[in-house]
Amino acid sequence: MSVLGGTYAGTADAVGHYSPFAGVHTVAAAHPEAAPADVGLLESPFGAGLTGELRDRTEETAAELLETLRDEDFAEALEQLVDEAAARHVAQQAAWSAAPPEAESWTALEEWLEPLAEASERAIDGLADSVRSTDVHAMSGGDLESFLASAGEAASLGSEGFDQFLGGLLQKAKQVVKGAVNLAKKGVAAVGRILPIGPLLDKLKALVRPLLQRVLGAALNKLPPSVQSIAKALAGKLGLGERETASGADPVSGLSEELDLQLASLLLAPDTFDEMVETAEWETGPDGGGRDRLADLDGARTRLARQLTDLPAGTRPSAEIEQFIPAVLAVQPLIKLGISIIGRDKVVRFIADRVADLIKGIIGADAARAISQPIVDVGLRMLGFEVAPDQEQALAGEALASTVEGTVLRLLELPPAAFEDQLQLDGALQQAFAEAAAAYLPDRLLRADLPERETAGEGGVWVLMPRAARPRFRFRRYTRTFLVPVSRQLARCVPWSDGGTLETHLLDRGVERWPVQAEVHLYEALPGTHLGHFTQDEAAGARSPDSGEYEYLTPEIAGLLVGEPALGRARSASGTEAGRPRPQAGDRFFRVRVPGMPPRSRRYRRMLVRLDASGQLRVLLRLSERQAQQILTRLAGAASTGQRDLPSVLLALQGQYRRTLPAVLAARLLKRSLIADPGQARVAADRVVAALTAGLSNFLNKNAAQLASAVSDPADGVTITLTVTGLSRQTLAADLPPAHVGVQPGRQGRG
Repeated sequence: MSVLGGTYAGTADAVGHYSPFAGVHTVAAAHPEAAPADVGLLESPFGAGLTGELRDRTEETAAELLETLRDEDFAEALEQLVDEAAARHVAQQAAWSAAPPEAESWTALEEWLEPLAEASERAIDGLADSVRSTDVHAMSGGDLESFLASAGEAASLGSEGFDQFLGGLLQKAKQVVKGAVNLAKKGVAAVGRILPIGPLLDKLKALVRPLLQRVLGAALNKLPPSVQSIAKALAGKLGLGERETASGADPVSGLSEELDLQLASLLLAPDTFDEMVETAEWETGPDGGGRDRLADLDGARTRLARQLTDLPAGTRPSAEIEQFIPAVLAVQPLIKLGISIIGRDKVVRFIADRVADLIKGIIGADAARAISQPIVDVGLRMLGFEVAPDQEQALAGEALASTVEGTVLRLLELPPAAFEDQLQLDGALQQAFAEAAAAYLPDRLLRADLPERETAGEGGVWVLMPRAARPRFRFRRYTRTFLVPVSRQLARCVPWSDGGTLETHLLDRGVERWPVQAEVHLYEALPGTHLGHFTQDEAAGARSPDSGEYEYLTPEIAGLLVGEPALGRARSASGTEAGRPRPQAGDRFFRVRVPGMPPRSRRYRRMLVRLDASGQLRVLLRLSERQAQQILTRLAGAASTGQRDLPSVLLALQGQYRRTLPAVLAARLLKRSLIADPGQARVAADRVVAALTAGLSNFLNKNAAQLASAVSDPADGVTITLTVTGLSRQTLAADLPPAHVGVQPGRQGRG
């Protein structure tokens, strides 16, 4: 029988939908109407003059303190811990024939983190002992910096993730000490009660275990809603208003920001912080996030997969799809305003009816055999999996359920207005279903002329993984592994999340000759995916990958790397700054593997940007040891010939920031309200970049020997700090003077 046949005859005034499977024709139903909502406001009895001055002073102080506490390396250390915990959790699930009790799994993860918790508490106690025996309030700024640099010690725990967390936490504790001293000297007690430093560090130490609990909560997608509300409340008390914190969009990325808000509250509003701690449940646990919505989705996906292959051929599975859709909606962090206005139940029925008409021609046992065979032949067997005959029907059901799920997730990306217009929603649904079918069903089932096909010829198929953990799937993998000769020119065009490119990534890993033969593996995020989940890919090889090896697969990168742009997706994560990727449902990723290439070394951001409330900008360029030695070779070669090859050194340093810094600076200028218009912000950012380049040029002409001396130091790599002061709306309207340049051995960045 043909699984692509079948039609549906509608009424005369129906809106038709055309299936990607040829011949399946569906009918639209009436669309619900939206209802308005009223909002009431309360009027304050206080005059603006009474509260405005204190509020402005507190906000300025808090903003400056938060910028001091900000540490991108520590934020990435937290995210790496989340990824490692997520990988351990899914590995535990894969090792059990049935899901282990959640409390038992949580306890195992707590035991894994216990050495880190104990070491963190010891490190803070050590710092507190040093501070108690010294009158830090009597120290000058330089003496205090020197004292804090040598005070306290972060012991190595033999784990990169643990060591980065521990070092970053100790540095934050030192910044808290420095902040307390500076606030006391400035007489900022008017905005709060300045605590003695000993009790201040005790309170900081008490935040360690709740923070690690929230790391586990984030890894298991069980962060309680109270965490975000506490962060927003603290921001309000600091005069920052009800701003949207990073945790509002992505709880994982917001963990570091939440800690900074807590530390700022300890310094500026300790009474408010004490009140928060007394009334809030800081610690989470196996049940901390309430209902396990991911587990519900796992069960709903499995149930729908079975139903779509067990139902008689030609059945409209409206009820089954209607039962499944709420499980998808429940795991999304935000529900579109349009759905709320119209009514979720009506939208769910509307989508279920349409998708049921589109999919009814390919359900049932006969269709399952036609779907599963190519998945096995051009899919799992290519990855080294053997599929038992009794499991083949389940594969077909998974593909069909993925098609329904993908359709719903794509619809949730629509703007709210689309849900209020039946024609728009009908067209979007038809498009979303065609895209989902092209992704999750074998190519040979699709129409040859379907524009949504992801590859020009027959490609692979996206399958749910890891197979050992089924039905607790946490990502999809593309079954085709691409063997690609990567030229240096191609590698230079592929951006990397640390601020470099695929070229710098491969060079730092020891690649010496081009082109290099590489394997490219492709992945897709599900709701709740962490980078650590990708490391549990059973087909990845004998060596377990590191979570830092995965990068966003955009259409542009997919076109460059594998010649198939449609396999990429525009990244859904917000923001323009470089940093560790945070998967959102539907995002796609790639991993480049070069056989024989050693494991990556510790991951650093190649560029850090600091812009404080006074208008001082510091840009830290952190060169790897390989890059530093290349510069030293050029400088040494120039000395031997009597000619200076400084232009190539300048070009190499510009390569550290030329690609990403303008967008980062524009975003920072807008955030600091130094520029109001995005277009003007980019123009101003270009002026700042020109000042940085001019400063580098001046430095190389006058102090190239200082750079050579820093490179010769045994420390790993070199840090070049570019400083521009006095940024304001007025100064940014014209050309800026050259930046001041400083050089230090090693890869600096904290403090």
